[in-house]
Amino acid sequence: MLKLKIALLSYRSDPFSGGQGIYLKNLSDALIRRGHKITIFSGNPLPDVNKNVDLIEIKTPGFFETFEFKKRIDLFKKYPEKKIFDYQDFFDSITGVFSEPIYFAKRLESNKEFIKRANSFDIFHDNQSISNFSNLISNRLITTVHHPVHIDRDIDIQFERKFLKKISIKRWYSFLTNQKNSLKKSKILITPTQSSKNDIANLFSFEKKRIEVIWNGINIKKVEPFKPKKFTSRLVSIISSDVPMKNLEIVLKSLKDLSDQGINIKLKIIGDLREKNNNLIKQLEIADKIEFLPKLSKDQLIQNLDDADIGICPSIYEGFGFPLVEMMSRGLPVIASNRGSLPELLSDAGLTFNPFDKDELTVKIKQMLENTKLREKFALNSLNRMDDFFDWDEYAMKLEPLYQKILSGHF
Repeated sequence: MLKLKIALLSYRSDPFSGGQGIYLKNLSDALIRRGHKITIFSGNPLPDVNKNVDLIEIKTPGFFETFEFKKRIDLFKKYPEKKIFDYQDFFDSITGVFSEPIYFAKRLESNKEFIKRANSFDIFHDNQSISNFSNLISNRLITTVHHPVHIDRDIDIQFERKFLKKISIKRWYSFLTNQKNSLKKSKILITPTQSSKNDIANLFSFEKKRIEVIWNGINIKKVEPFKPKKFTSRLVSIISSDVPMKNLEIVLKSLKDLSDQGINIKLKIIGDLREKNNNLIKQLEIADKIEFLPKLSKDQLIQNLDDADIGICPSIYEGFGFPLVEMMSRGLPVIASNRGSLPELLSDAGLTFNPFDKDELTVKIKQMLENTKLREKFALNSLNRMDDFFDWDEYAMKLEPLYQKILSGHF
């Protein structure tokens, strides 16, 4: 494989949450180890990357660092060298649109450093495909779509009871009208699971033959050899963001039911909580049964997974589900939602449940708590299942033939 000059594109790349910055970090590191030259063009927040990555910031007004109207006006006033689309972005942002990804393409393609270097890149690799790029980029464009964000929107609307709030959610997600057009410009789409591939093809009427499934790389090594644990009745659930799609509420309500039945268990929640679920915990009177761990290093995450007995992944939808795989890598038996990619990844390493059925989840937790042989069977299956996964170096290696397809025009 020829050593390529690859431009990775991302409208925002938070290094600690949301997945996009983490994906860019792991992908760029692996591509560099494969001998490729990597440049990242990203809006704020910027990813935490290898010193050998050429990181170029695409400056934005930062409208979504605050939701206060006056502060957004101040940010706009201070933003230098305003162009027409900056005024459009400001109007969209103050009228409820998440406009950041819409205008990323315009800011990128008007960036002096990008203009100077655009023709030097062999491949443009976009992360999530919400920005509508020109032919300069799209002629050499491959795109990773982790999952269709339309599903996030539909779940948010489903969980909202107030009519005006539903309208507001639709307005926020109106950037998605951009995605269908931008996807069509990509020569090849990459997505992490077969379930995501099917959803993308159905939602966007996109040719399945142009969608490649490559499981994401894993950078947590599995426990070897398998050793049965001393049981402590500890559950763990990992949430990257406390939004309706992550479905933490059902775990909290199930924990309350188990507590009322006299079953003494502890729940660790790795991630940040929104006010609604904080209030629910107080209402259910289960605060003494929960430990919050907002942001953990990789070593801290591993330690907390190793201290747990059972993992719970309650998401209504996941395009891949890193938390599930992280739990399996440490030999945890897992109880996972039967939606999205989770059953595909879990296979025979645990139990599944309907994410809208609290009583079913409660029954499955009890079943796992009370049956030592079942826990040990699923724990061993978790570790065996990890043999089907691979690291980021192999992920990068699987990308290279796709890059070559684009360069040769055979796609």
